[in-house]
Amino acid sequence: MAMSHKQADTKIHEGHQYGKSDYENRLEYQGEGWMVSNLIDHASFDSPTGRNFVLLSKLINSQVITNCYEEGAHDDMHCHPGSEHTFLVWSGQLHIRGIEDGEDMTLEAGHFVQIKAGYYYQLHNPGPGRAVYCQIQTISPNPPKRGTVLFSESRRGKIAAKDVV
Repeated sequence: MAMSHKQADTKIHEGHQYGKSDYENRLEYQGEGWMVSNLIDHASFDSPTGRNFVLLSKLINSQVITNCYEEGAHDDMHCHPGSEHTFLVWSGQLHIRGIEDGEDMTLEAGHFVQIKAGYYYQLHNPGPGRAVYCQIQTISPNPPKRGTVLFSESRRGKIAAKDVV
């Protein structure tokens, strides 16, 4: 059975659906030193997980991704050991929480959060409606073996799970 163009562009990775990872097809301009794309034109909400990630551009040390979350969609508490992440709320809301006391906020359009490499966090769209976040991510020249580590897999997460009865 032949795959459709849409299926061929989509890959599943660590429970996330990354749609349209062939960013070159979405560029409006690509020159020697820079490229242009449009965040909103390429927003996509066709993921069975309620979370869709569309790669918009990629350089040696960074990339830009549109994160599209349906109302209520969330990820697991996790970190990225080899890369820093910045999320700019373009539309909707972003509820973000960390593992330390007081790390729990809901951000509106125009707000952003910058996260250090290896720091645990969880994203959630509390609604109402869909949300679009612009993600800017660094790419390590020496990437770790795993790009994403779930908190539940960490030593601290396993200890916390034992404390919950």
